[in-house]
Amino acid sequence: MTKEDFTLGMKTERMTDIALAFKQTGAILAAIEMELFTHIARGAGTIDEIAAAMGVDAEKADRLLTACKSMDLVREVDGRHENYSDVQRYLVKDSRTYFGDYLDYMAHRDYGAWENIAHNLTAVAGTNEDDDRTYVSLMQDPKKARDFTEAGYEASIGLGHKLAKEFDFSRFDRWLDLGGGSGCYAIAACERQQGFTVTVLDQPNVIAVAEEFIAKHGLGDRIDTTPGDFFGAPYPTGYDLATYITPLQGYMPDKVIAALAKAKDSLEPGGTILVVDYMLRDDKTGPLDPAFVNLFGIREGRYLGRVNTGAEWCEFMAEAGYVDAQAGWFTPHQLGLITARKPA
Repeated sequence: MTKEDFTLGMKTERMTDIALAFKQTGAILAAIEMELFTHIARGAGTIDEIAAAMGVDAEKADRLLTACKSMDLVREVDGRHENYSDVQRYLVKDSRTYFGDYLDYMAHRDYGAWENIAHNLTAVAGTNEDDDRTYVSLMQDPKKARDFTEAGYEASIGLGHKLAKEFDFSRFDRWLDLGGGSGCYAIAACERQQGFTVTVLDQPNVIAVAEEFIAKHGLGDRIDTTPGDFFGAPYPTGYDLATYITPLQGYMPDKVIAALAKAKDSLEPGGTILVVDYMLRDDKTGPLDPAFVNLFGIREGRYLGRVNTGAEWCEFMAEAGYVDAQAGWFTPHQLGLITARKPA
């Protein structure tokens, strides 16, 4: 069935909004860096109060506020400014769910590369390096590993609590969290549910940071760590649950299937594998964020990963030797949730 062309009669505004969206990026990053939303949350309401809190003159503050009001980030009520509710929750530093630093980190890390998408698509790959080299190389630098892992914790601890509310981890005894990063998913699950222990596996410099978060939450008796690699030495064994939560979009299907098969060896018969990852609709009409991640998985002509559909994930599970694969949405705008079992 042909999708209706809703653009008939439109002028150039839609094209302009898409092509010049970088202006919105620059404005929101400036507001995050200058802690505009935090100052408003702490009581600065007039232009003069906000300007004083940010350390700039009122004209400059007014121009930034005008941009933020135009993007529906801030509104003015009876002469005082206030944050919209999602901004209040996620972009105010005092909030438990703050992730402004993550947005700043990711935007500055990737922003320039988006100028080169056409080159990435047309370039001829000059090497057959493994798909995991980018991540593994990055994690060899302790500072870069710390920055990446801390940003990941900030961005994902809220998702960790969502997953712990929706998935029953208490059905399991021993859980192996593969590529577990900061440990945020294990931490959230252990805080909400009882009856299981977790091993978080990742690169050594990542594990060092994860141990700090685990200790901060007082969960060292339930969460341990081990260094490891998706395609190196065998995983530890004896688990009834294994998870890959968001790392597998960084690999092509052959590597994904190999990683899934390796995880199967860590599971007891009948054990469960859980994957949470970027996912496309089966007809590949979106969602938008996974579509962008998929496009960005090509650099200099090389494939550095792929975002898959739910149907493809189920096929991968079958090829890796699992049964009863099921795929659904964890966050409908972005992430899928896929489960399967190791045959009993």
